[in-house]
Amino acid sequence: MWDIAPDHVAGLYAGLLALPVALVALRLRPARHLIPGTAQAAAVLMAVCGAIHLGLAPSHVGEPITAVLFVINGFAYIGLSAAFTWRHWQLASLTLVSATVLGYLVFIVLGFDAPDQVAVWTKLLELTALGLLLVPVRGFGGRPDRAPYWALMAAGLPALTLLMGTTVWAVDLKRPDAQHVHAGAVLQSTNAVATPEQVAAAARIYDQTRLAILPFEDWHAALAAGYRPQGSQALPSTHWINQAYVKSGAVMDLRHPQGLVYANTRHGPVLLGAMFQMRSLGQFGPDPGGPLTAWHQHENICIAPLGLEFSLMTPFAVCPLGAIDISVPPMLHVWIVDNPAGGRFAVDIDPAVVARIDRS
Repeated sequence: MWDIAPDHVAGLYAGLLALPVALVALRLRPARHLIPGTAQAAAVLMAVCGAIHLGLAPSHVGEPITAVLFVINGFAYIGLSAAFTWRHWQLASLTLVSATVLGYLVFIVLGFDAPDQVAVWTKLLELTALGLLLVPVRGFGGRPDRAPYWALMAAGLPALTLLMGTTVWAVDLKRPDAQHVHAGAVLQSTNAVATPEQVAAAARIYDQTRLAILPFEDWHAALAAGYRPQGSQALPSTHWINQAYVKSGAVMDLRHPQGLVYANTRHGPVLLGAMFQMRSLGQFGPDPGGPLTAWHQHENICIAPLGLEFSLMTPFAVCPLGAIDISVPPMLHVWIVDNPAGGRFAVDIDPAVVARIDRS
């Protein structure tokens, strides 16, 4: 939970404040002794999730549909969490939590919102509540047949968890949002919309960088200048790093970028763009282009034995067996090939662009 988007902090605080309130409210209910502990815990988590959604609503007033959904869902969670003595409470809660998780996945896939730390944290709480709701307890809620609940816990809940993690990961990598922390990288905080001055500055950065690296379209010239491939060349693209420029500590020297990015094609390396890199973790570079030139820091790179492969972590922040994870200082890419999916300064190059270059 680092570098939380400022507009989502209110939701996090609302959830933290709701936790002791929900526990006290539960303690004051005389009927709680008749309710299993798993159901009580699920009710508390639902109240916390409801408070988070209500806390997020004010920051989304510019998105009326999203704000209304937050309010409706927030009150539904809190209201249902207080009704845990109702005979059909488990079924109603299972339906609400499942629909909320699945609805969120549809919402981000369609591009109505971008995942961030608070959203992922909330989904994990909801999945935990879902697991607690599925625990079959004899004599509670009118559930004589417990086998379906055990089956859902053993297969349905893990499947939903995997679906959530994979969807969030894919959306984050496909559509990185410069205003939110996402799974593929931690992005520099900037203003939301570029000013005319920032647009002009971004154009100057692009033009000067492109002019400086054009000689390296011949990868032999890059080798002669001190650039060396880093990581596996079996991947679609590879970063070539000039250690002399890295050690110099220069900050965004447009004539001497610390790295170049080449597509690994059947015709040999093809220049895609340049990479500027800072020396220290958490130290973002200048952003004269504002949101157009936001730096990013990867904190989830897996290196296989002998450094033969680079890959992003799995959706659950773990590396493959035998690999180690590393973090790298903030970097900024400048793509000199057309990159319609992300633009000139995107975190990553569109794989379709690399595939098209390979076919040409």
